[in-house]
Amino acid sequence: MSLLFPRLLRARAKDLAAEYRELDLNSLSARWAVTDESAVYVATGGTRVQLDQLATLRRTVLDLAETSGYPTVPSQDQKTSFDLTLAESLHREMHLAPVEAASGDVWAFLALVLMPDVAHWRFPLPPGDRVRGTDLTRHVFGRLWWRAQLVHTPGDPNPYQALTVLGESAFDQIYARRSALGGSPHLIKSILRVWNNLDLSGLADRIVLREFLKRLLRLAPFVVFDGLHDDDLDAELYVVAYETVFGMQTSSGATDAEASERARKATMRFSHRSTQSSAAIEPPAPTFSQWLSSELERADMSRLGLAAKLAVTPAAVSAWVTGRSQPRDLVKREIAVILGGDLPEIFGGDSVNPR
Repeated sequence: MSLLFPRLLRARAKDLAAEYRELDLNSLSARWAVTDESAVYVATGGTRVQLDQLATLRRTVLDLAETSGYPTVPSQDQKTSFDLTLAESLHREMHLAPVEAASGDVWAFLALVLMPDVAHWRFPLPPGDRVRGTDLTRHVFGRLWWRAQLVHTPGDPNPYQALTVLGESAFDQIYARRSALGGSPHLIKSILRVWNNLDLSGLADRIVLREFLKRLLRLAPFVVFDGLHDDDLDAELYVVAYETVFGMQTSSGATDAEASERARKATMRFSHRSTQSSAAIEPPAPTFSQWLSSELERADMSRLGLAAKLAVTPAAVSAWVTGRSQPRDLVKREIAVILGGDLPEIFGGDSVNPR
């Protein structure tokens, strides 16, 4: 049975956040409570949490904080350790339904009523979104529950193991796009598996992830991710990762051969897992759709713009980009001229610019 937690009304949360910024930890530790006159419950389905359960939750979180140095100023390693253990603990102990966890007012109650001292120890002089719940990707507690929710794998011997894969900025990017990705835990877990096996040395992880998610969003209308087995979905995302690195490299001025080599290096550690065994996948050779997609990005031209220059329908260009069809070699060479790039020989081009 899921639990319903008190929600702190926003006006009260704003006032407390401003007041508590001026207090030290000793004063804040004397202010904690399990109730507040401005706290309310909303009937979203579930059982109201009991006051003794709230007190137990506070004790659990405080114990974790003390293990990480509370009340002294924590080191970066202590902050990281605290966040990882707290994410798992909150998700295990709170018994929240996602609809309840999506309410910032729930998290405002925890940070400003139940555990103001821990919240301000973790983020001294916090901006409002760290304690008021106005942005769950920033909230001292809310962001951790949602990180655990995204990676939780029921039935796994270590269902929170993937918590160590995502840093905070990476989590923010995936969380912000969770609705566009269909809110699919199956897909998000596959992202984590693939991401954990990429070699991104020398590349900006955050930028790679951003471009990877952009490509995934473009693929979403054509693929039912939840209908794919784990192995098949991982393989699909592996190709997206390859295309992402390939496209980024060509956009930065690398030749197709150089981009292909770097993309292979990035994805070579990935293994295609099955329930019986694991076998390494040979990275695929670049396809015309990959080349066209990366060249459009490099030339900063839209599919609609290319369609207009070629006097074809936008649907035709979309089919080329997604790999559902290919144009004739003559049209491929014309595309290379329009985009100002080289058409690789494997796609019917010459080794030099056709112009």
